[in-house]
Amino acid sequence: MIQKILVALDGSVPAGRALDLATDLAKAFAAELVAMHVVSDKPLREGERRLAEAEYQADVREALGGSGLLTGTALTQASVEGLIKTSRDVALIMHTAVGRKILDRAEAEAKGKGVASVKTLLMDGDPAAAVVGTADRERPDLLIMGSRGLGEMQGLFMGSVSQKVSHAAACSVVIVK
Repeated sequence: MIQKILVALDGSVPAGRALDLATDLAKAFAAELVAMHVVSDKPLREGERRLAEAEYQADVREALGGSGLLTGTALTQASVEGLIKTSRDVALIMHTAVGRKILDRAEAEAKGKGVASVKTLLMDGDPAAAVVGTADRERPDLLIMGSRGLGEMQGLFMGSVSQKVSHAAACSVVIVK
């Protein structure tokens, strides 16, 4: 019997499919759904930059405005796009803002589908290590994640997060393409 499902989300299309599967299973088994996102302190990768520009620009602008880094600076679309491409501190704020939005949407989607118990976790650090560590702490019956995230090229050279998690996690892992 499945009582708890952990789903790792990064805003990618495969992660969206993983969320769909996780919510369907959580509803079917009346299981708790734990949705997690890992915040990186590295500069934004190209896929993350495009995602921030296309879907989360208002959230990024709000987070940057409240950070104190840009006091007295008007945050226009052009300035946000320029900042997205540069600063490490700004990247961390942006990663966090985007991560919160991803989790908020996931929670709303799961509850909208009738999942009774939804928990969200915003973690930081190495994505594979954070997912495995969270799985160790949360002890889910099933971990679901996308096959490729927003850093696809890096995954081709260094091994994808999903590959690392599937080898290291103690629970069953479903990788969604």
